Amino acid sequence: MPKIHSIEFFASKCIVELTVNGLFIFRSDAKNGVSLNYPFNTELIGKGNSVTFTLYPTILDNGLPSSYSDVTIQGTIKIYGENDITGPETGELIQRIDFTDVIEQRKMDAVTITDLTKLFHMTKTFTFDNDGLSFRNRLLDAPVIKDEKLLLDYAEKLRDILAKQDIEALWREYKPKVDDYANAYPQEFPDSLQWFTDFFKNDFFPGGPVTDFKKDDIGLRSWCDGRVWEIFVKPAQKFFLNKGLDGDINSIEIFVSLVDGKIKIVR
Repeated sequence: MPKIHSIEFFASKCIVELTVNGLFIFRSDAKNGVSLNYPFNTELIGKGNSVTFTLYPTILDNGLPSSYSDVTIQGTIKIYGENDITGPETGELIQRIDFTDVIEQRKMDAVTITDLTKLFHMTKTFTFDNDGLSFRNRLLDAPVIKDEKLLLDYAEKLRDILAKQDIEALWREYKPKVDDYANAYPQEFPDSLQWFTDFFKNDFFPGGPVTDFKKDDIGLRSWCDGRVWEIFVKPAQKFFLNKGLDGDINSIEIFVSLVDGKIKIVR
C-alpha cells in the first residue's frame, strides 16, 4: 500500500494559495486563521516535487491591508503509514513549512522601499522526492491545451451529461481521475466503479445537479503550464454542484487534460 503524503498547516492574517507541482489545491482568506490537512498522493511526481505557498494581503478588522509582518504560517509536509493516525507527534517529517526567512528578508527590504504594499506578495516552494507513486504523466508530461473553444465545448458536454444524469457517459469522462485515485489510495477505492456509481446514483444525482447555465457562464483557468485546466461556473462556482438532498450539498472541482488525445476529467 502506498504511504500517505500530507500537507498540514495553519495560516492567519493573509490570503493563502497552495499549489502542488503546478496544480491548484487550495485558496482561502485566512484573516482570522485557516487550517488545512490535505493528503496529496494524487499530485506526486516522484522526483522533484514542489509544494508552493503564495501569500497575499487580506483586509484586517481595522479596515487596513495586512502587512508581511502580521502573517503567521506554519506547518509540515509529512508521510504517514497506512495505519498511522495523523497528528503533530506522528508521521515522518519531510519539510517544515516556515516563512521566517522570507519575512525577515521583507523587513530588510522595507528599509529601502517606500511602497510597502510591494513587499507583501510572498512565495516559497518546498521541494522533495518520493518513491513509488508518480502522476508526472498528468501534471508535467501531458500535452499543452491551447484551444479554449475545445475546452468550452467539452464543458458543455459535461453539463449535458449531468442534466441527463447519464452515469455511464459520466464514467467514461471521469475514469482517468478515478483510476488515479484508486492507485493513490487503494485502501479507499477497492472497487472504483462501484464507488463512483454509488456516489452519483445515490447521492449526487438525487440532490439535483445544477445545470442551468450557458457557455458564456463557463470559466476556464490554466494550471501546470496549460496541461491541466480548471472548469468552473463564473464567478467562482464549482462546476459540479447540486442543490442538496436533506441539506447536504455536493460540490466538486473539475480539472481536465488530454488523455490519449481526448479531453477527460483527471482531478
